[in-house]
Amino acid sequence: MDAAQAEERRRRTVEAALKEIEGIDLAEQARLGGFACRVGGDGACILEIPSFGGRIEISLLRGEMVMPPHMDSLTMRVLALRYVKLSCGVPESGEWIAYRDLPGGRFYAATLVPTVEQPLARLFGGRPGELARIARGLGGVKAEYGDESFVFYPFPRVPLLLVLHWGDDEFPPECRVLFDRCCSSYLNTDDLKILATQLAAYLMRGAGEETETENLLWMVE
Repeated sequence: MDAAQAEERRRRTVEAALKEIEGIDLAEQARLGGFACRVGGDGACILEIPSFGGRIEISLLRGEMVMPPHMDSLTMRVLALRYVKLSCGVPESGEWIAYRDLPGGRFYAATLVPTVEQPLARLFGGRPGELARIARGLGGVKAEYGDESFVFYPFPRVPLLLVLHWGDDEFPPECRVLFDRCCSSYLNTDDLKILATQLAAYLMRGAGEETETENLLWMVE
């Protein structure tokens, strides 16, 4: 597929996702999903969705999406529109569960270990404080687990928890990505795996690991 074909595929995919939210009460979806819905000067309905420390802006009249530069991808555009469609008002539970405990997650749970958790453990386990530095730029909220932990919000009611153990002479570094139980009310289990992969890629990019970043983003595009 050449560049022109890839761009056409991207355009059609986003257009199809935009059509999925036509005709629904967007103000109500905004209330249920914890994001903003306003009317612009040209009469367009504009949605503003916080995401990874930035903001996704969607203009329904113009069919346009403005993404934070650090996270502009076809995948994030489609998932943002799916989040708008599926927002249902279920609150955060405060209960963190592994991917395998999400609906249907057991079959693919093992794929997160080598692609997301182990690379993050190797990258940040021997660099105390480096994760904290990068997490702040992605809107990470400090939590009290392991040696370092942060809650990230790809979307307002889809929190992901990353827990890092630095390791020592006896145990190697370890990293885990957990999901609030409410996440599966807003996106399906495969979507949540993609968000965990996106998070890992953004963290790696912040640490200067461009090759690892591109490999991960390629997997979800």
